[in-house]
Amino acid sequence: MTFQVDTGALLDRARKYERQGRAEEAAAAFAEAAGALEARADWPSAVAARARHARALASAGRADEALRALDAAERAASGLPEPSAGPRAVLDGQAAHVLAAAGRTGDAARRAWASMAGFRAAGDHKRADVAAVHAAKLIVRDAGGRGAVAPLRDLLARIPPGGDGHRQVAALLDEAERRPDRDHDVIVTDPDRPVWGRLAAALAVGAHLAVGNGVAWNHPGAADERPERDRELLERDWGVTDPGSWRSATDTLLAAENCDPAIQVVLDRRGRGTGPDAWRDGIAAWCRERDASDGTTRALLDLSAEILRYEARFRADGLLAPDGRVDSVFGYDFGRAVNMARWGLNAGYCSAEDAETCVLKAGLFANRVYGSWREFSAGYTLGRMLRFDGGEFGEWYDRSLTAHRILTQDPASPWRRLAWG
Repeated sequence: MTFQVDTGALLDRARKYERQGRAEEAAAAFAEAAGALEARADWPSAVAARARHARALASAGRADEALRALDAAERAASGLPEPSAGPRAVLDGQAAHVLAAAGRTGDAARRAWASMAGFRAAGDHKRADVAAVHAAKLIVRDAGGRGAVAPLRDLLARIPPGGDGHRQVAALLDEAERRPDRDHDVIVTDPDRPVWGRLAAALAVGAHLAVGNGVAWNHPGAADERPERDRELLERDWGVTDPGSWRSATDTLLAAENCDPAIQVVLDRRGRGTGPDAWRDGIAAWCRERDASDGTTRALLDLSAEILRYEARFRADGLLAPDGRVDSVFGYDFGRAVNMARWGLNAGYCSAEDAETCVLKAGLFANRVYGSWREFSAGYTLGRMLRFDGGEFGEWYDRSLTAHRILTQDPASPWRRLAWG
């Protein structure tokens, strides 16, 4: 007696597992469906199932097996009669995902582009648009913002206007064209990452450094997918070499204990409506109450004078309102905590859950201390200037002012789109 396998049911089960994120089970189900389809000599459908099997393996983190499964699907496709645009387009589309997961982004972009062309030739314009958007995102990831402009223009010219695919690729091209000819001081937004909601708002607390470094402000992890760079940065600048030291550095930032505590001591001595002389008197009184040395008293008084100079310059440059002042530099630690989460995740020193928790805490603490994005930016910038600029109003100041202006004025800035708090 011969039993007919219900391949439709097998494929439905495989797709269900895929939708549920059960990649291992989806891979097994697609492999079983492919075998059954081959037994029935339904070669086009078998190729598609083999391709889905490869993608499911990639989603499960089994990149080497996924590449081998993709090779098997390619060999099966080579025997298909021509024309076979539909099955070939499916294979190219799945191959793009597998190759991207294996780190071969350029190859992945080319296969996604081929998938778009294949679906278009087969008259399946909906799936052609999906493939086009995937190709565009892979091009940006592979070539970077500036390098992606020319291929994105070429890609857009091949997409019929009016559809969702054309709109999304046009938006990616618009963002790429907006990038100046440099790798820093520019807003970069990852279209696959959160741009709304609590996590996005917390990630935007780290946007000063993201803009300064030309990386996606809303990417919580491997922005350039080169973990060795972040390991080198963490060891060189922070002494972080493992999960334990990453956790210690992160906790210090979230507790706002990385900045010189003398700065906040001085700021806390200034009451509302207090002029410079009364502020100095308050600092001196605080020092006397604690039997501070003359040297310590002079240092704190000098620090208050330096803060006044920065605030005056901030007002002149629009960092502060005409009557504005800075009451806390804790924002400098909170902003760096967001980036510490990003670096730690990319370096392999923390989990995605740990990184997200750190980011959300930094956002929450910043909201408690400041009343707006502008107030936060002024506090962040003052902390950075007192750490590195030394009253010179040099490159550190110029770059920080540029980031502030971009974040407060550019329509693409998350600070223009997300409410504070």
